[in-house]
Amino acid sequence: MKNKLIIMGLVLSGIFFGCQTEYEAPNSLSDVGFYNSAGTVNTLNVALNKFMSFTDLSQGTIEHSWIIEKDVNFLKGPIKTSDTNYTVINKGDTITKDLTVILQFNKAGWSKVRLYNVFKDSVTFRGNTNGVNYFKGSVKIAPNRWVIDTTFMVKVYDTIHPQFKVKQNDITLNLNNKDTIYVEAGDKLHFSDLTTQGEPSGRTWSIRTVTAPVTVVATSTSAEAEIIFKKLGVFTASLNVTRSGQDIPTASKTVVISRPIKVIASTKPFVLSGTIKELENETIQIPFAGEFAAFSDPKASFTVKLNGSTAAIGSVTLNATDKTILDLKLTQKIYRPDVITISYSGTTLKSTDDRVLQPFSDIKVAMHDVNLLGTPGLAGFEDGGVAWKKYSSSDAPAVISTEKPFAGNYSAKLSLTTGLKESSVSTLPAGGTNFPAIVNKTGANYVVTWKMFITPESDIVGKSMGLFYIPAWTQIFVNLADKPKGQWFTVTGEIPAQTLTGLYLRLLDNNKSTNVTLFIDDLKIVEKEVRP
Repeated sequence: MKNKLIIMGLVLSGIFFGCQTEYEAPNSLSDVGFYNSAGTVNTLNVALNKFMSFTDLSQGTIEHSWIIEKDVNFLKGPIKTSDTNYTVINKGDTITKDLTVILQFNKAGWSKVRLYNVFKDSVTFRGNTNGVNYFKGSVKIAPNRWVIDTTFMVKVYDTIHPQFKVKQNDITLNLNNKDTIYVEAGDKLHFSDLTTQGEPSGRTWSIRTVTAPVTVVATSTSAEAEIIFKKLGVFTASLNVTRSGQDIPTASKTVVISRPIKVIASTKPFVLSGTIKELENETIQIPFAGEFAAFSDPKASFTVKLNGSTAAIGSVTLNATDKTILDLKLTQKIYRPDVITISYSGTTLKSTDDRVLQPFSDIKVAMHDVNLLGTPGLAGFEDGGVAWKKYSSSDAPAVISTEKPFAGNYSAKLSLTTGLKESSVSTLPAGGTNFPAIVNKTGANYVVTWKMFITPESDIVGKSMGLFYIPAWTQIFVNLADKPKGQWFTVTGEIPAQTLTGLYLRLLDNNKSTNVTLFIDDLKIVEKEVRP
């Protein structure tokens, strides 16, 4: 950059002294710069057989070259983003003097692209990657010869190649032929996505009808998916594998399983299948192992108990989109703390394959209960410590740990030993991305619950902990002395109606004489409902 300074000085001289002396401009300028089509991302990513462009913006180079590996091609430009056919130039060459190169990457994995420039003066490249500035200086190799030697690492993502298997009754099916797979209504197939090539990030299993209009009757995004077939007929199964993420090339590939699936009449009883659950609109959905044939009003065959007393049924109807589900509605409002059970004692309801629905008694309904914490990271620490972090005033260990979860893979571990004052984790900063504000809309108080485990060796006499809610900075106080050790138990508290912007779990002993270790998991916040 020495010549830059010379130019600036001479120009300023011209400003101050006018035409007192004749100015002769330098005949060269040394400067370094380069650019690639991926911008300033930390890692350069490209899909297999696709291209990326690189441009050398340097000035005053004595020598210049782009150097590539043998599995990379130089392409003829310009290329439009919509183009799918590329023209290879200088096939087999690995070095070019061109300032701009368009490179096609033909081998999955890591590939190197090298820019080699020699200047007569010292130069410095001022760059920015992911918003962070950096500097790269030249190296002197001889008098008036300064080198900037830069290697770009390019991650080349392979083409997605779906691999999978299907099991029936724990037996892996041969998918190399087109024989029909027979499944009794209410039975299931187990689908396993084994895809690794192309570094996929997700997949979707789809079950479709084969006759018009073609409709999707079941889907799953699980790598290990168990799909129950309830509807009679012939179906096809497909797997769509995808790759997505920030700054990586997106891709997808769909394969259709060659063997059709025919669902036939079941030899098993027509029974309740799955969990009876209440929806947000207070509809109670009852699932069964097969589709229902047409029926008249079956209310008289059902009995509903609400908090131990018989409740009036408003209607029992076939679900509009799934003929294996009955929708039941009561004549009165349902509240969150209610306990509801359902029984069936009739003989008139039948499946489409003429099986009589079997009776059942006092099956408990899973109540609609939305956890306002929303994400597994906030509610159960399942992001491994992104939403919850050790609090700044904590001088003792406080971690998001895999050591002892109640559910999932993680829990918060708080521990104090003699000489330490505080062990705490929080979602601070308040109202930040770690904790989107929970806006109190109804004016009802919140009910807060969580699971806690105190290790058997802990000394809990006279000890306590708390959950602070922000911005009030008031805590739900928990006395540890009367809690069981060596087992998970539930803690319940209440927060007054307000907008919440954060949480803070703290185990504290100002006397620094505590020896306690506890685990916390499965936090839940709901708005309080009370039956009048």
